[in-house]
Amino acid sequence: MDNNLLNHFDDEHNRECCIDFLRDIIVQCNAETREHIWYVGNYTRILAEVYAKLFPRSRMTARKQSIIVQAANIHDIGKIAIPDSILVKKGRMSRFEYELMKKHTIKGSQIIKSMSWNMDRDFERICYNVCLYHHEKHDGSGYPYGMRDNRIPVEAQLVGLADMYDALIHCSDNREVCTKDRAYIMLMNNKCGELSPKMRECLEEARYALAELEYVS
Repeated sequence: MDNNLLNHFDDEHNRECCIDFLRDIIVQCNAETREHIWYVGNYTRILAEVYAKLFPRSRMTARKQSIIVQAANIHDIGKIAIPDSILVKKGRMSRFEYELMKKHTIKGSQIIKSMSWNMDRDFERICYNVCLYHHEKHDGSGYPYGMRDNRIPVEAQLVGLADMYDALIHCSDNREVCTKDRAYIMLMNNKCGELSPKMRECLEEARYALAELEYVS
């Protein structure tokens, strides 16, 4: 067998093992995240496929899509460094608690960096970007750095959109859940922070595929 093909299989196996390991850690810390991880990963898959179709010059290859979906599964890995009292709290967080919660993005990127010895460069970069930037917004209203426009890596934008969509329709800790139609309208109207024009196009194109997705354990 060709050495390049063997290396490809080795890299893919290493990525899968790494993701499985980190995902298990997240779930053990908070069992309620299992469905959230599944939904965010699969919403990301749909959005990445649509992005590749709508923007064929974007270099959104099948391999890159696959890595982005893997990264989506561990986008909240940094929450293992946040106190349980905040993670499981019902109702609104205090300002101090919210500021501490926001640090999960930085903590997550640090965890990825610490494991970089076992990752290929593309995998490390995409996982790092997703963990650090998935709460950034096109208008600069996000965190941790208030980045704007195209400075936010596309992989982080895709996972961030998937994360927001799932939070609106499935996560009810601090709010009433939305219908899928209501979640779509809110996101398109920038009620959860401004989306980039390309993310708006992706959401519009993917609307019904996202709505049809149902959790499979």
